[in-house]
Amino acid sequence: MSKSKATLSITERLLLDFIKYKTNNNHKFFMGNDKIAMALGLTVNSAKVMINGLIREGYLIKSMDTHGIKSMDTHGRRMLELTDKPYLTIACVDLSNVDKRIILQEALNFQRDAEYYQKQYEFEKARADRLLTELTQLKLSNISLNP
Repeated sequence: MSKSKATLSITERLLLDFIKYKTNNNHKFFMGNDKIAMALGLTVNSAKVMINGLIREGYLIKSMDTHGIKSMDTHGRRMLELTDKPYLTIACVDLSNVDKRIILQEALNFQRDAEYYQKQYEFEKARADRLLTELTQLKLSNISLNP
């Protein structure tokens, strides 16, 4: 049984509106489930289930090439397209905020990664300094043993 316009969840409608927003001016939509989940505040599995449901219900299709083979972009990412199947949009949502949320989350992730790598660098530098000190001591003890 297929869903009517009124039975799509708000999140499903938001995803469809987000894809429409991102594909404006004939851009391709190739976000992975992880980015979609981040954008909409979902788990990756929930995003996957929702996308597959919208494909099954005829709201989305995976892009196909002229031979009917699933089309991927040059980086191997899946591309989704909206169909002409009507649904009630969520007109009051500023979808540019979704992009901002993704960018903010990625900036926080990069900051966290930078802090981690800085700590790793400091740890490895201290280890290298310690090894250099030990090597110097070994050389000095070797010199004292061989006059």
